[in-house]
Amino acid sequence: MSQKRKSSSTVTTKKSSRTVSRTKKDSIVGDLDFEDLDFQYCYSVKELELINNYLRVNPNFEIINRKLISISYTPIAIEAVVHEIARQLGNWNVETNKDGLGIVTTSNGGYDFRDTNLQKIQAPDVAFTPEDTYLSLDEKQLWSFEGQPFTPIFIVKVANIKNSEVEKEVNNKIKKDYFAHGTSVKLGWLIDPIDRNIWVYKRDKNGSPYRRRQPWEDLDAGDILPDFTLELEMINDIIDKDSASDDDKEEEEEDDDDDEGKKRRKRIDDDDDEGKKRRKKVKKNEAECPYCDLEINTASKMAKHIKKMHVK
Repeated sequence: MSQKRKSSSTVTTKKSSRTVSRTKKDSIVGDLDFEDLDFQYCYSVKELELINNYLRVNPNFEIINRKLISISYTPIAIEAVVHEIARQLGNWNVETNKDGLGIVTTSNGGYDFRDTNLQKIQAPDVAFTPEDTYLSLDEKQLWSFEGQPFTPIFIVKVANIKNSEVEKEVNNKIKKDYFAHGTSVKLGWLIDPIDRNIWVYKRDKNGSPYRRRQPWEDLDAGDILPDFTLELEMINDIIDKDSASDDDKEEEEEDDDDDEGKKRRKRIDDDDDEGKKRRKKVKKNEAECPYCDLEINTASKMAKHIKKMHVK
């Protein structure tokens, strides 16, 4: 009986070992160990595609000089602004380009912004690629990053520019990556919905990028995207949700203050009523001198008064 248990245990161990080995084997393809990725290592495009296939999701990474660079996730309000910009751009694309549609992409749509032989795959928050560019792409360009690099003509970056360091980082990214020499980007918008700041990026006659600050008002894309104007009304609605919450808090505080004021006034009124009662009580205890109209409130005082004023 014990021999059978031992035999059974041996089989189970072997089976478990095979299972572990098979799982580990599935997580390793070539020299790639998907369970122990090195983010400082320069992966090839093929390796990156294998990583994507293994994870079965689009990971939140960009490829800069063949290195995986992690991208932080954005809060829902920032993403709502991105979605609204993409929605308006998509509507314009359908309504104005009836003969042929360009392509609107968001933060999952990667482009190779390389300015050297090394890939620099990044995804602007919103981007637009004209129809003629899209139709000219071959199969590799459409379905992978192995073909000849191409870039959009318009990009948008939405960010919380909370300090000068963040502004410098985002500004360098737009100028040195998106507007790098050889890319097709002609127009860029940096939008900070929290502080309501807008910067517009263009190229000068020499192709070098420059930027200028724009007032917080509807944005016209000019001749880059004819007749496209970003209307800020819906974006303001997204932003103003926080302000509305603050206003509600202030109103609640004001109501609390009013209630407190009413309580204080009631206490004062109560004090006045109590005072009146006390005065009334005191007055009730007073008595008139039988020889004159003077009111005196104690018997001893009354006796002294009569003795002094009326007894001779």
